Amino acid sequence: MQGNKMSQCHLSGRQTARRIGFATIGDASEVRFWSGTPFHMAESLAAEGHDVVQIGPLSAPILPLYKTYSKVRRAFRGRGLSPFHAGPVVAQYAADAARKIHAVAPDFVFAPAGSTFAWGVPKGIPLVYASDATFRLVDNYHPNYRNLSRNAREVAERLERDTIARADLVLYPSEWAAESAVRDYGADPTRVHVIPWGANLKEAPKRESVLGRRKPGPCRLLFIGANWEEKGADIAIGTLAELKDRGLEMELVICGCTPPKPIRQDGLTIIPYLNKNDREQRDRLDQLYRDADFFLLPTRADCYGIVFCEAAAHGLPSIAPATGGVSCAIRNGETGILLPPDAKKADYARVIFETFADQDRLARLRQSSRDAFEARLNWQAWAQRVSNLIQTL
Repeated sequence: MQGNKMSQCHLSGRQTARRIGFATIGDASEVRFWSGTPFHMAESLAAEGHDVVQIGPLSAPILPLYKTYSKVRRAFRGRGLSPFHAGPVVAQYAADAARKIHAVAPDFVFAPAGSTFAWGVPKGIPLVYASDATFRLVDNYHPNYRNLSRNAREVAERLERDTIARADLVLYPSEWAAESAVRDYGADPTRVHVIPWGANLKEAPKRESVLGRRKPGPCRLLFIGANWEEKGADIAIGTLAELKDRGLEMELVICGCTPPKPIRQDGLTIIPYLNKNDREQRDRLDQLYRDADFFLLPTRADCYGIVFCEAAAHGLPSIAPATGGVSCAIRNGETGILLPPDAKKADYARVIFETFADQDRLARLRQSSRDAFEARLNWQAWAQRVSNLIQTL
């Protein structure tokens, strides 16, 4: 890790193919699970020559009961018991994982975001734990972990600590998360590694197709996010208005979410949803990336941001706040521009206006964004580094 003793080593020499038990609560063979991240992890490890055996989805028959209880509790008390962290649910997940792991006899277990069960991986089998954050970081930060009950927080904290202690390797895509594992959970720094995640794309666009001449016309902003409020769509729209007030001809496309109430504004297009698994819709999304000048996402809370890697794949510089692990997905001045977490619409408008006015700088940002994707923000690069590390197991 940059600035401390955490390892980012590469092993050399002939590598041995391993039998990997790829353990997830959901179905990692389904690209819709967790935005496709486990799917691409498993595929990239298989492409390195490993025998990847899916251990999942895991079963916890009592889960629906706790989901119902959590909804009732939140409605009456304002705080919820995270159903995935309820003691009986956790016990069932761990027991099911152990049974399935024994059945496939892997060389090691790879458990992305698996703290609810990975602590119970049978002894004697090496464990690789991968996540984009620790519980200490997301508690009351990420929308999925706000207003948890005291008991839910205590259970989640214990599971995180036990899983990190059990793991032989702990992998994160950002220094933000890795530093927390050492600082907050006492992880052995030599077992903690920072390896950026890649773009969840079925096919990466060709370099020449995304670095060609800019499409003539107004300055175009692209926003992609599933949550209107959390991803900062209102700030994006305010930025559009600020830039138009500065006299700049502007367009903004918001894709993936809808406003709580109808909005009409010149230059604004809202596309509620595009399915990347549908060829026609994926082609339309690719075209939105190609036409845009900036990828704008004023997110309020992000642990990394796969979408920034996808923007880089299209040679599209990102503009976002330096919150959470975003500063690992976006390197300031290389793959985009980072603003303070409390940046306002005027701040976003200023950097966009200044950068768009300097077309040479914008062209350099486009090229360096694509360079970063090819060098490190792709799953092949991630899998190669993971393969080097797992030889030690």
